[in-house]
Amino acid sequence: MKHLWGMVIIVFICSSCGTMRLNKTSDFAKINDVKDLNGHYLNRTNNHSILYCFDIAEYADFVAIASEKADEIKLIYYNDTARQERIVNGQMKKNYFEIYFSKRQFIIPLIYSSCDIVRIRVGKSKDGKLLIREFLNQSGNLLFLSGGHSFETPYKFYYSTEYKDYMPIQKNALWGYSNSLGDIVISAKYDFASIFENNVARVKLDEKWGLINTQGEEITPFKYDFIEPIDTLDLPAIFRVFIGEKTGALDVSGNEIIPVIYDDMGAFSDINNPNQDKFTRDKLTLIRIGDKFGYANRSQVIIPALYSYIGGFIGNYSLVERDGIYYIIDREMYEYETKGIGKDRKPKLETKRKIQFEEQIIE
Repeated sequence: MKHLWGMVIIVFICSSCGTMRLNKTSDFAKINDVKDLNGHYLNRTNNHSILYCFDIAEYADFVAIASEKADEIKLIYYNDTARQERIVNGQMKKNYFEIYFSKRQFIIPLIYSSCDIVRIRVGKSKDGKLLIREFLNQSGNLLFLSGGHSFETPYKFYYSTEYKDYMPIQKNALWGYSNSLGDIVISAKYDFASIFENNVARVKLDEKWGLINTQGEEITPFKYDFIEPIDTLDLPAIFRVFIGEKTGALDVSGNEIIPVIYDDMGAFSDINNPNQDKFTRDKLTLIRIGDKFGYANRSQVIIPALYSYIGGFIGNYSLVERDGIYYIIDREMYEYETKGIGKDRKPKLETKRKIQFEEQIIE
């Protein structure tokens, strides 16, 4: 019986704390020390970035690792302000460098446990790329009840030499572009220049941002306070833009597919029911003007910001509230009065009304 209780305690401890679990490390190639990670890398893959893995909320096209000490990783990158350096401390383990951003654990065997673990492991993949495995565990147990979440995600980043488009270069404190042979193809005249994606690049001139094509032609006027590359790896590619406190989005042709009139615009995600067909899985983002909300997809505003409450789409419909009254809307910008109550609310099809974009109150 004594041995049985001992085994129960061990199983409980192992199951209630994420760091006690066996995490995958077999995809790391052999390295001798942190200096083996040194190199110049393309900063992102699948809309995730090296800087984000290191809990750095900045954008850069490329990131260099230039570590000199055994217990730290030095990150070097350029943003639109200047050259940046960040040092992150950690510890070299077998074949990877381990960094904890959060490591809190409390365990009362058989009664209670709480874990808050955020960690990355940085190494090389078997095919020689930079490999970062993110691990997060925020969970706990009370007796036999458990909750929270835990996951581990690998990200692979490529060397900058695998980027084959025009390369941003700096000359006399100004930025331009060269081709793969080092020849200047767009003269250095910008305050800052980003890489080309979908034949479009973000550039800064006289404190304003715009888009240019690979011929150096302006696709947009230089009127934006900032342009950031959201979802440029998905299709259709789009950019978030800002003018003062307002935000919107551009496509790669420079069209304002989401007008720059909104106070906030979230990330594009499957807000609706993921079990529906392809049409209803279209990624959406919430848009907001003041305390009113609407929806946009990657091509246009589909629901103007009119509603104090707006729910996720189930099928083609979403429940909303306007002026204290609940309505149902569809993706074609039609609004319906409702029948029924709670989850049983249905649209009264005979009350179908086209929502007008002009109904938004622009503050």
